[in-house]
Amino acid sequence: MFGIRKEKPIGRLGKIQSFLIYYGPASPETKRRLKEADLAIIELQQWQPDDISDIRASGTDVYGYLSVMETPHWNQKRTSAIASTDILTENGKPIRFEQWNSVLMDLRSPGYRSLLLAELDEITESYNLNGIFLDTVGDIEDYVPPELQDEMTAAYRSFLAVASGRHTKLKWLQNRGFKQLGPCSGLLDGFLWEGFEGDTLASDWSKHWMRALARHQKDGLSVLSVSDQADPRIHLTAERNGFIHWASPGGDYNRL
Repeated sequence: MFGIRKEKPIGRLGKIQSFLIYYGPASPETKRRLKEADLAIIELQQWQPDDISDIRASGTDVYGYLSVMETPHWNQKRTSAIASTDILTENGKPIRFEQWNSVLMDLRSPGYRSLLLAELDEITESYNLNGIFLDTVGDIEDYVPPELQDEMTAAYRSFLAVASGRHTKLKWLQNRGFKQLGPCSGLLDGFLWEGFEGDTLASDWSKHWMRALARHQKDGLSVLSVSDQADPRIHLTAERNGFIHWASPGGDYNRL
Protein backbone atom coordinates (compact mmCIF):
# COMPACT_ATOMS: atom_id res chain seq x y z
CA MET A 1 0.00 0.00 0.00
CA PHE A 2 1.09 3.59 -0.57
CA GLY A 3 1.33 5.87 2.43
CA ILE A 4 -0.39 5.46 5.76
CA ARG A 5 -4.05 5.78 6.59
CA LYS A 6 -4.92 9.37 7.39
CA GLU A 7 -7.92 11.63 7.62
CA LYS A 8 -8.92 13.50 4.52
CA PRO A 9 -7.35 16.94 5.01
CA ILE A 10 -9.49 20.04 4.78
CA GLY A 11 -7.91 21.70 1.78
CA ARG A 12 -8.80 24.78 -0.18
CA LEU A 13 -12.00 23.21 -1.54
CA GLY A 14 -13.35 23.17 2.03
CA LYS A 15 -15.02 20.41 4.01
CA ILE A 16 -15.68 18.14 1.03
CA GLN A 17 -16.14 14.43 1.73
CA SER A 18 -18.03 13.36 -1.42
CA PHE A 19 -18.46 14.46 -5.03
CA LEU A 20 -20.25 13.52 -8.24
CA ILE A 21 -19.62 14.32 -11.92
CA TYR A 22 -22.63 14.65 -14.22
CA TYR A 23 -22.69 15.77 -17.85
CA GLY A 24 -26.31 14.88 -18.68
CA PRO A 25 -29.54 16.91 -18.63
CA ALA A 26 -31.31 18.17 -15.54
CA SER A 27 -34.13 16.09 -14.09
CA PRO A 28 -35.75 15.81 -10.65
CA GLU A 29 -33.91 12.53 -10.03
CA THR A 30 -30.47 13.80 -11.05
CA LYS A 31 -30.98 16.92 -8.95
CA ARG A 32 -31.91 14.73 -5.98
CA ARG A 33 -28.76 12.64 -6.43
CA LEU A 34 -26.49 15.63 -6.83
CA LYS A 35 -27.89 17.19 -3.67
CA GLU A 36 -26.58 14.17 -1.75
CA ALA A 37 -22.97 15.08 -2.58
CA ASP A 38 -20.84 17.79 -1.04
CA LEU A 39 -19.58 18.83 -4.47
CA ALA A 40 -21.18 18.42 -7.91
CA ILE A 41 -19.39 18.92 -11.23
CA ILE A 42 -21.96 19.73 -13.93
CA GLU A 43 -21.77 20.41 -17.66
CA LEU A 44 -24.15 23.37 -17.77
CA GLN A 45 -25.50 23.54 -21.32
CA GLN A 46 -28.54 21.39 -20.47
CA TRP A 47 -29.25 23.16 -17.17
CA GLN A 48 -31.09 26.31 -16.15
CA PRO A 49 -29.73 28.80 -13.61
CA ASP A 50 -32.61 27.99 -11.23
CA ASP A 51 -31.59 24.31 -11.25
CA ILE A 52 -28.10 25.21 -10.08
CA SER A 53 -29.42 27.56 -7.40
CA ASP A 54 -31.71 24.78 -6.19
CA ILE A 55 -28.80 22.36 -5.81
CA ARG A 56 -26.66 24.94 -4.06
CA ALA A 57 -29.51 25.70 -1.64
CA SER A 58 -29.17 22.13 -0.37
CA GLY A 59 -25.58 22.81 0.68
CA THR A 60 -23.90 21.23 -2.35
CA ASP A 61 -21.06 23.17 -3.98
CA VAL A 62 -21.49 23.33 -7.77
CA TYR A 63 -18.58 23.52 -10.21
CA GLY A 64 -19.20 24.31 -13.86
CA TYR A 65 -17.45 22.31 -16.59
CA LEU A 66 -14.93 23.98 -18.91
CA SER A 67 -12.96 22.01 -21.51
CA VAL A 68 -9.61 23.77 -21.83
CA MET A 69 -7.54 21.81 -24.34
CA GLU A 70 -10.33 20.36 -26.46
CA THR A 71 -13.27 21.86 -28.26
CA PRO A 72 -16.08 19.29 -28.51
CA HIS A 73 -18.51 19.47 -31.40
CA TRP A 74 -21.47 19.92 -29.05
CA ASN A 75 -20.05 23.26 -27.93
CA GLN A 76 -21.38 24.87 -31.06
CA LYS A 77 -20.93 28.45 -29.91
CA ARG A 78 -17.20 27.93 -29.42
CA THR A 79 -16.88 25.79 -32.54
CA SER A 80 -18.38 28.55 -34.67
CA ALA A 81 -15.99 31.16 -33.22
CA ILE A 82 -12.61 29.40 -33.37
CA ALA A 83 -10.10 30.24 -36.08
CA SER A 84 -7.85 27.73 -37.82
CA THR A 85 -4.89 29.15 -35.87
CA ASP A 86 -6.63 28.16 -32.59
CA ILE A 87 -6.43 24.45 -33.46
CA LEU A 88 -3.25 22.48 -32.81
CA THR A 89 -2.04 20.61 -35.86
CA GLU A 90 0.46 17.83 -36.45
CA ASN A 91 1.93 17.45 -39.93
CA GLY A 92 -0.56 20.08 -41.04
CA LYS A 93 -3.61 18.18 -39.77
CA PRO A 94 -5.80 18.84 -36.72
CA ILE A 95 -5.46 16.36 -33.86
CA ARG A 96 -8.93 14.88 -33.45
CA PHE A 97 -10.48 12.60 -30.84
CA GLU A 98 -13.14 10.56 -32.57
CA GLN A 99 -14.41 9.02 -29.32
CA TRP A 100 -15.27 12.46 -27.93
CA ASN A 101 -15.93 14.18 -31.28
CA SER A 102 -13.50 16.91 -30.30
CA VAL A 103 -10.35 18.60 -31.58
CA LEU A 104 -7.15 19.53 -29.73
CA MET A 105 -6.67 23.26 -29.27
CA ASP A 106 -3.59 25.48 -29.24
CA LEU A 107 -3.75 27.35 -25.96
CA ARG A 108 -0.76 29.46 -27.06
CA SER A 109 -3.15 31.30 -29.39
CA PRO A 110 -4.20 34.63 -27.80
CA GLY A 111 -7.45 34.42 -29.74
CA TYR A 112 -8.30 31.04 -28.28
CA ARG A 113 -7.49 32.13 -24.74
CA SER A 114 -9.79 35.11 -25.26
CA LEU A 115 -12.56 32.76 -26.41
CA LEU A 116 -12.14 30.64 -23.29
CA LEU A 117 -12.23 33.71 -21.06
CA ALA A 118 -15.38 34.95 -22.78
CA GLU A 119 -17.00 31.54 -22.32
CA LEU A 120 -15.99 31.58 -18.68
CA ASP A 121 -17.46 35.07 -18.23
CA GLU A 122 -20.75 33.92 -19.75
CA ILE A 123 -20.91 30.85 -17.51
CA THR A 124 -20.28 32.81 -14.34
CA GLU A 125 -22.72 35.56 -15.27
CA SER A 126 -25.50 33.06 -16.00
CA TYR A 127 -25.01 30.57 -13.16
CA ASN A 128 -24.38 30.94 -9.47
CA LEU A 129 -21.33 28.70 -9.12
CA ASN A 130 -18.81 27.85 -6.43
CA GLY A 131 -16.07 27.01 -8.88
CA ILE A 132 -14.89 25.86 -12.28
CA PHE A 133 -13.84 22.35 -13.29
CA LEU A 134 -10.94 22.60 -15.75
CA ASP A 135 -11.13 19.49 -17.92
CA THR A 136 -8.76 18.12 -20.61
CA VAL A 137 -5.71 19.86 -19.09
CA GLY A 138 -4.02 16.44 -19.14
CA ASP A 139 -4.01 16.58 -22.94
CA ILE A 140 -0.92 18.80 -22.65
CA GLU A 141 1.22 15.93 -21.39
CA ASP A 142 -0.69 13.18 -23.21
CA TYR A 143 -1.19 14.53 -26.74
CA VAL A 144 0.74 17.76 -27.30
CA PRO A 145 4.08 17.05 -29.06
CA PRO A 146 6.86 16.94 -26.44
CA GLU A 147 8.74 19.90 -27.90
CA LEU A 148 5.67 22.11 -27.40
CA GLN A 149 4.62 21.00 -23.92
CA ASP A 150 6.57 23.64 -21.97
CA GLU A 151 5.12 26.43 -24.11
CA MET A 152 1.61 24.99 -23.75
CA THR A 153 1.99 24.68 -19.98
CA ALA A 154 3.11 28.32 -19.80
CA ALA A 155 0.09 29.33 -21.89
CA TYR A 156 -2.20 27.36 -19.58
CA ARG A 157 -0.74 29.04 -16.52
CA SER A 158 -1.20 32.43 -18.16
CA PHE A 159 -4.84 31.65 -18.90
CA LEU A 160 -5.43 30.39 -15.37
CA ALA A 161 -3.79 33.46 -13.83
CA VAL A 162 -6.03 35.80 -15.82
CA ALA A 163 -9.16 33.71 -15.21
CA SER A 164 -8.63 33.41 -11.46
CA GLY A 165 -7.75 37.09 -11.20
CA ARG A 166 -10.93 38.01 -13.05
CA HIS A 167 -13.17 35.70 -10.98
CA THR A 168 -11.69 35.92 -7.51
CA LYS A 169 -14.66 34.34 -5.71
CA LEU A 170 -14.48 31.09 -7.70
CA LYS A 171 -12.44 28.03 -6.83
CA TRP A 172 -10.51 26.10 -9.45
CA LEU A 173 -10.42 22.32 -9.80
CA GLN A 174 -8.09 20.80 -12.42
CA ASN A 175 -8.57 17.36 -13.98
CA ARG A 176 -5.27 15.49 -14.40
CA GLY A 177 -2.41 17.42 -15.99
CA PHE A 178 0.17 16.09 -13.52
CA LYS A 179 3.13 17.88 -15.09
CA GLN A 180 1.16 21.12 -15.11
CA LEU A 181 0.48 20.87 -11.39
CA GLY A 182 3.90 22.15 -10.31
CA PRO A 183 3.79 25.45 -12.20
CA CYS A 184 0.08 25.98 -11.55
CA SER A 185 -0.61 24.61 -8.07
CA GLY A 186 -0.57 28.06 -6.47
CA LEU A 187 -3.49 29.08 -8.70
CA LEU A 188 -5.53 25.92 -8.01
CA ASP A 189 -7.74 24.86 -5.14
CA GLY A 190 -8.18 21.22 -6.11
CA PHE A 191 -6.86 18.45 -8.34
CA LEU A 192 -8.82 15.48 -9.69
CA TRP A 193 -7.01 12.24 -10.48
CA GLU A 194 -9.35 10.77 -13.06
CA GLY A 195 -8.67 7.11 -13.78
CA PHE A 196 -7.15 6.48 -10.35
CA GLU A 197 -6.20 2.81 -9.99
CA GLY A 198 -4.61 2.78 -6.54
CA ASP A 199 -2.76 -0.38 -5.57
CA THR A 200 -4.14 -2.30 -8.53
CA LEU A 201 -1.43 -0.56 -10.58
CA ALA A 202 1.52 -0.08 -8.22
CA SER A 203 3.77 1.52 -10.85
CA ASP A 204 6.68 3.86 -10.24
CA TRP A 205 4.69 6.52 -12.10
CA SER A 206 1.71 6.32 -9.74
CA LYS A 207 3.97 6.20 -6.66
CA HIS A 208 5.79 9.31 -7.86
CA TRP A 209 2.59 11.32 -8.30
CA MET A 210 1.12 10.19 -4.99
CA ARG A 211 4.24 11.53 -3.28
CA ALA A 212 4.04 14.76 -5.28
CA LEU A 213 0.37 15.22 -4.43
CA ALA A 214 1.12 14.63 -0.75
CA ARG A 215 3.45 17.63 -0.84
CA HIS A 216 0.79 19.77 -2.50
CA GLN A 217 -1.78 18.61 0.05
CA LYS A 218 0.45 19.95 2.82
CA ASP A 219 0.22 23.33 1.07
CA GLY A 220 -3.59 23.14 1.09
CA LEU A 221 -4.45 21.58 -2.26
CA SER A 222 -7.54 19.35 -2.10
CA VAL A 223 -7.19 16.07 -4.02
CA LEU A 224 -10.10 14.10 -5.49
CA SER A 225 -9.92 10.77 -7.31
CA VAL A 226 -12.34 8.86 -9.49
CA SER A 227 -12.30 5.31 -10.87
CA ASP A 228 -14.69 3.43 -13.13
CA GLN A 229 -14.11 0.32 -10.98
CA ALA A 230 -15.83 -0.32 -7.65
CA ASP A 231 -12.69 -2.02 -6.35
CA PRO A 232 -12.24 -1.73 -2.56
CA ARG A 233 -8.45 -1.70 -2.99
CA ILE A 234 -8.70 1.49 -5.03
CA HIS A 235 -10.94 3.16 -2.47
CA LEU A 236 -8.64 2.11 0.36
CA THR A 237 -5.54 3.52 -1.36
CA ALA A 238 -7.35 6.80 -2.00
CA GLU A 239 -8.45 6.98 1.62
CA ARG A 240 -4.96 6.27 2.91
CA ASN A 241 -3.61 9.13 0.82
CA GLY A 242 -6.25 11.59 1.94
CA PHE A 243 -8.05 11.66 -1.42
CA ILE A 244 -11.80 12.18 -1.71
CA HIS A 245 -12.78 9.20 -3.85
CA TRP A 246 -15.75 8.25 -6.03
CA ALA A 247 -16.34 5.10 -8.08
CA SER A 248 -18.38 6.22 -11.09
CA PRO A 249 -20.85 3.83 -12.77
CA GLY A 250 -18.66 2.50 -15.58
CA GLY A 251 -17.01 5.87 -16.10
CA ASP A 252 -20.19 7.20 -17.71
CA TYR A 253 -20.75 10.75 -16.47
CA ASN A 254 -24.02 11.05 -18.41
CA ARG A 255 -25.82 9.03 -15.77
CA LEU A 256 -25.75 8.70 -12.00
